[in-house]
Amino acid sequence: MPDKSAVSAKTTGSALAWKLTKWGLLALVLYFVWQQGAQLYAQQQAAITEIQIRPIWLILAGVCYFIAWLPTVWFWQKLMLASGEQVDFWPTARAYYCGHLGKYIPGKVTVLLIRATLLKESGVRVSIAAVTAAYETLAVMGVGLVLFLALIPFAISADQLDQWPAWIRYIQSHPFLVPTLILVVLFVSLPLVARLLNLFSKKFTRSNVEASAAEPQPEFSLRLLYAGVLMFLLSWSLHGLSLGMTLASISDQGLVWQEWPRWIAAVSAAYALGFLALFAPAGLGVREGVISAILAGSPLIGDVNAFVAAILIRIVSFTSELLSAFILYYSIGSQASSAAETGRNEPSSETNEIL
Repeated sequence: MPDKSAVSAKTTGSALAWKLTKWGLLALVLYFVWQQGAQLYAQQQAAITEIQIRPIWLILAGVCYFIAWLPTVWFWQKLMLASGEQVDFWPTARAYYCGHLGKYIPGKVTVLLIRATLLKESGVRVSIAAVTAAYETLAVMGVGLVLFLALIPFAISADQLDQWPAWIRYIQSHPFLVPTLILVVLFVSLPLVARLLNLFSKKFTRSNVEASAAEPQPEFSLRLLYAGVLMFLLSWSLHGLSLGMTLASISDQGLVWQEWPRWIAAVSAAYALGFLALFAPAGLGVREGVISAILAGSPLIGDVNAFVAAILIRIVSFTSELLSAFILYYSIGSQASSAAETGRNEPSSETNEIL
């Protein structure tokens, strides 16, 4: 019969190691976030101080940036629910927003690690959290890139075409070509994507440790994938609005609504290309360059405002991510831990029936 004191000591040691790992990851993330933020401010301080900034618009832009990620949080939660996991919306949001800080560490794999680690506290299998988080990230960035291509005719002016590749000039001259192709490809490919995703997820999440034949395996419906696309379009539209509010903070014109397609195209292209640039933590430099290039084509914005807005939206997004992660980590953390502890202590339904 095993020694109870030895089992207790082992359990205590595991709990301590888990806490140290969790706090170590948090400290590592905060260090890299602080380093990137300080470097960014030092490089662009002169450009920011040369113009008049209206802080209220930046605050609204930060709030809009926070809201813009909620549709993707919803989709990630639905993916995990479809995989048989029981997780509420706000613990999912907590892991999602805290995971944002991981992209400031080179390689960007830390994003998935943080999200899966935090959801483990809510009883979600690490493999399920990691697979669904990876799929959500690839899907939202893919939709962002496709949305940029669809908005090229409305976001890139004729004066800019000489500086862009020939295939973009062709798209600009045929404004309804890309949207039509997107709809065709979407309806044809999503059923196949759903089948492949289900097969991949079932193989990936099967393990002797986490899964058994009796446990539910991932099953992603076609309806959920279509809903995800709609949610991603809403998310990118709100990200564009956040950029528009940032522009309003340095302009006397306020929100120029006819520029909304340009705002959406700028942020969707910048985030998607920044994500693909694995060498750049959080797409640093790539995002600013793409946003500046697209915004500068508008005579209502101009080169200077485009450049400053690209820097400001980085500061706004960074601040919003940091505050959101801090607030959600501490406000939702205790609730998630308490719920998980209650779930471990309560007897199962089968045990209740036996008793």
